This record gives sequence, C-alpha cells and structure tokens, in this order.
Amino acid sequence: MREQVVTVGHERPLVGIFCEPSSADMTDSRTAVILLNSGVIHRVGSCRLTVTLARAIAQTSGLSTFRFDFSGIGDSEARRGTLTAEQAAVEEVQEVMDHLSSWKQYDRFILYGLCSGAFAAYRTALEDPRVSATVQLDGYCYMTPKSYLLHYSRRLSSPGRWIKFLLRKLGLFKIKRGAELSGIDEQFFEVPDFASYPPKEDVAKGLEQLNLRNLQMLYVFMGNEHYKYETQFLDCFSSVPFKDNLKIIHQPLASHILSEPADRQTVVEAIAAWVKSTSRKLESHQAPRELDSPVSHGP
Repeated sequence: MREQVVTVGHERPLVGIFCEPSSADMTDSRTAVILLNSGVIHRVGSCRLTVTLARAIAQTSGLSTFRFDFSGIGDSEARRGTLTAEQAAVEEVQEVMDHLSSWKQYDRFILYGLCSGAFAAYRTALEDPRVSATVQLDGYCYMTPKSYLLHYSRRLSSPGRWIKFLLRKLGLFKIKRGAELSGIDEQFFEVPDFASYPPKEDVAKGLEQLNLRNLQMLYVFMGNEHYKYETQFLDCFSSVPFKDNLKIIHQPLASHILSEPADRQTVVEAIAAWVKSTSRKLESHQAPRELDSPVSHGP
C-alpha cells in the first residue's frame, strides 16, 4: 500500500491523500473510493475514522481510496463563488472524479460520508452516473410512527427520566449534549439536524431514481434520538422498491462519531467487507472497458 499527497485543480487546489494498494493486491482497477469531509472536520475524520477506513479499504478490499478536503476545510484553501456550500460540494466531488479518471483511468466511484458527508454523497450520486455506490453514515432518514412510539414510550416509562426532569426543573441537574460529551470543540462538532433536512418526499423521489439506476447503497445508523430500530429506513421510504442493492446496519449503542474504538473497528470492518463485495458485483455486471474507447478527461 502506498500513500501520496495529491492536489486537484490549479487555482486554489483541493488537497487529499491518495491511497493505492500494491499491484499484486489491487482487485479492481476501474473503481476508486472517495471519502468526504463531515462538517468542517479535516479529512482525517473524527477520531481518525476516515484515515482508518481509507487504509482498511485499500488493504482488505484491494481498491484505491482518496480522502480530500472540500475547499475552505483543512488543507484546501477557500474558493470564491456564487454556489451554496451544498452545490459546491457536489461540484468539487465531480472535480475529484474528473481528476482521478484522467490520472488513473477510474470510471466508477464509491462515495463515503458521515452526516453532511453522507448528504453530499447522496446529492452527487443523483447528479453523476459515475457514482456506482454510496456508503452513508447517519444519512437522510425520518421518524416513523413506530420510531415515535419507541421514542416516547421509553421516556414515559422510565423512572430515571422523571427524576431527571424534576431535578432540571429545580435547577439541580444540567443535561450535557453533543460537544460537551464528546470533548470536541463545539465548532467542529456535527450531529444530525433533522429540522434542516429536505422534505421527505424529495428524498424519496431521489432514492427512487437511484434505485432505478441500481445504485449500490450501504446505510449505517448509529444510536441517536431519531433512529430507533433497524428497519426504520425501509419503513420511512416504503415507496421505494429496493432490492439487493441496499444494506442497512444499525449500531444503536455507538455514538454518532464512533468515539469508542470497538464500535469504530466494527463499522470499519463492515464497510470494508461491503465495499469489497460491491466492487465484485459491479465488475460482474458491467461490460469490460473497450481498449479503443477514449477515457473521459472531464470538461
């Protein structure tokens, strides 16, 4: 396995780390995995999750990976423009895909992201057919009747919660949330913000398009206040006729940023194994690349 710093673009380039298996270990020369920032966290990821995952995929799955910083984050300088942050993220992922296609002739990409990185992966997949698979940690999902029932029934039936409620009202107890619990500076802490999600109907329509395209999807949901049971995603988007292109993993005891080493290892191993099997599936379902066909170098 070999790692090197790679810059993408000439003016104010995006900076990332390209991780490539040895030629003997490489299993798929057409597919690369791109790992996206979560919030404003540097490309190493929370608790070095992105570094660990990128290397695990290269070692166990035989695929090259590229972890990079969006503009204005980490080592990538800010860029001026009129695009929103969401639009710029999609454009920059496509810029990275163009670069990797031209440099290493990859024509299939698997996008990975946690929280806002997952949302960027989803939006890019909608815009670009070169995205063959996505790995989304705590991606878009909404409450269902069952999740509401589980959410409130557990609270109403818990004596401890009633005691804490009374202590809070008396000013004797303060709840610690998010950044306070994680030890991460608040400006770098990101949690799912359901209030800012797009309408559920819009996401369902997007998933229908991706499903028709047979996009391979892995969703991993950790323990949080909104995702309550393993099949909540399927219940939430019951109108989408998923087949064998969707896998869901629920880790109800794991934190959003996978702060515990054991949880992190479990999720990393599961993702690496899924990426490996998905790469084989993509290879078996697509025709060989024509030797005389020109490789797209982007616009």
